[in-house]
Amino acid sequence: MKNKLTLRILAFVLLTVLVSSFLCACGSEDKSSYSDIAYEENYITEDSLAPGSSSGSSAGDAQAESIKDTRKIIETIYYSVQTKSFDEFVASLENKALSVGGYIEQSDVSGNSYDDISSRYATYTFRIPSDKVDEFTKTVSENATVTNRTVNTEDVTLEYVDIESRIKALKTEKASLEDLLSKATSTTEIIEIRDMLTDVIYEIESYESQLRTFDNKIDYTTITVDVDEVEHPVVVHEQSTWERIGTNIVDNCRSLWNFLVELFVVVVSALPFLLFIAVIVTVIVLIVKISSKKRKKKRINAQMQNNSVPVYQNPQPPVVNPYQPPQPPVQNNNSNK
Repeated sequence: MKNKLTLRILAFVLLTVLVSSFLCACGSEDKSSYSDIAYEENYITEDSLAPGSSSGSSAGDAQAESIKDTRKIIETIYYSVQTKSFDEFVASLENKALSVGGYIEQSDVSGNSYDDISSRYATYTFRIPSDKVDEFTKTVSENATVTNRTVNTEDVTLEYVDIESRIKALKTEKASLEDLLSKATSTTEIIEIRDMLTDVIYEIESYESQLRTFDNKIDYTTITVDVDEVEHPVVVHEQSTWERIGTNIVDNCRSLWNFLVELFVVVVSALPFLLFIAVIVTVIVLIVKISSKKRKKKRINAQMQNNSVPVYQNPQPPVVNPYQPPQPPVQNNNSNK
């Protein structure tokens, strides 16, 4: 019984290897034919584009259309715009996205109106059907000033085809395992085949999930729009020297005026706090002045007390020695003369 199980497993492995080799060969043949078509598309001579060569032109158009349908392109577009009518512009974007069959993947709006201290800023991420991208981007460029536009494309054709080939091989392997499972008789065979079948089904579902992700990114273009609300949108067209000088002067005057307005608003808004601080400072100054006057008055009184003679103290008479004979009076020579 064990030898019989081993022979069945070896036969299954051999069958799987043969089927995988066959599918890989088919996939490489498909890729080579895809490359040949691409080469033939690029190899269009001037004779084929001549007015008389209608057959060559139609053949080239057909090949180009075929390749366009075969390629798997993921496109991502980024816009940075300025607008004065913030609410109207954002509403037009949202309505346009819904009207063309798209949807909003993410949105973020912050800030206040430009009449206040800070302006509003928004970031929108739209998913738009690939065939409606031009219609949506036209709405963006017509209703706001575009300051930056970036387009990124990614060709995932080879990866897409490779995943499809893997799914085909796994489905063939799944069918073989199911056939073996229906013919299995022992419990050991059934458990082993079921385990292998579970792994194959898991791989198929994983690859199919990757294909669905690719299909969503290919069928819907991701468009990110950064919206900045400004009072005066920038001028994006080319200007002469004098126009640039005039624009800079106007911008500088506008900036100075905005600074003065904001400064006035800040000062007036801070008046309650300034008055409170002024009252506190005034009280402190008065206290300091009163304390200084008191200390000065005390110091003057102390000095007066130290320099004055008390009333009850009389001057002491000179001490006379009784044993010393009296001195004769000193005669004035001037009086004798």
